[in-house]
Amino acid sequence: MTILEATYETIRIREQRGVLYLQLYRPEANNSINATLIREMKQVLLHLESVAAIKVVVLEGLPDSFCSGMDFQAISDGRADGMIDDDPQAYYALLQHFSRCSKVIIAKVEGKVNAGGIGLVAASDLVIADEKATFGLSEALFGLLPACVMPFLIRRIGYQKAQWMTLITQGIPALRAFQIGLADELTTDVNDAVRRNALRLNMLETDTIKDLKNYMDELWIMNDSTRQLAVGKLSALMKTERVQSNIKNFIQNGKLPWNR
Repeated sequence: MTILEATYETIRIREQRGVLYLQLYRPEANNSINATLIREMKQVLLHLESVAAIKVVVLEGLPDSFCSGMDFQAISDGRADGMIDDDPQAYYALLQHFSRCSKVIIAKVEGKVNAGGIGLVAASDLVIADEKATFGLSEALFGLLPACVMPFLIRRIGYQKAQWMTLITQGIPALRAFQIGLADELTTDVNDAVRRNALRLNMLETDTIKDLKNYMDELWIMNDSTRQLAVGKLSALMKTERVQSNIKNFIQNGKLPWNR
């Protein structure tokens, strides 16, 4: 059994006409991100580097939730799959792989995408969104910052708009996301739009895709210092008593910090 034929805990994959569809599949946890999800996604994507026949990866979620960000329940429970300790490093490395791999990553966004899910979107090469989708960064409500998301979000939409999204802490509609460059295409039929784009992208040579990403990487420098700053900031905030208390109060009592 190959990696592409394996069964996974947090994702579902299927191949169709040279396109790999990678679905985030955690319906029981609102499609949130945990350590297992990151590991399984990275495992599949690394394997694809040796599969020349696949040039396009479509990242998709559930119809009502693309991705809700990090799994607060796992963090509150102190489970091993919560994004604490080394997991911000793994999350950042996943986003970095999106921007450097030899495949075109298309984010097919339906429903809500929030917090860490915005990082997956921002790091993708193309973002095709349903016109009813919403995009938000809610981290600051809990005393956190979207530290690992920021380098990729700033690259996509610019410094001021990234700061604005962080400060307002609420979802913006797909049209606004399109206007600021977070989404590349809005549609009422995401499946048709993905199919149309994938057909065109499959005409490119893998070397050309890789050359473009390498060149863009040199034009927009995100080096090891960027990674250390982003990962260090998120790790430090996640371990503070204030943030831990805010998360637990939200999970256990449904209350935000100002409602204690």
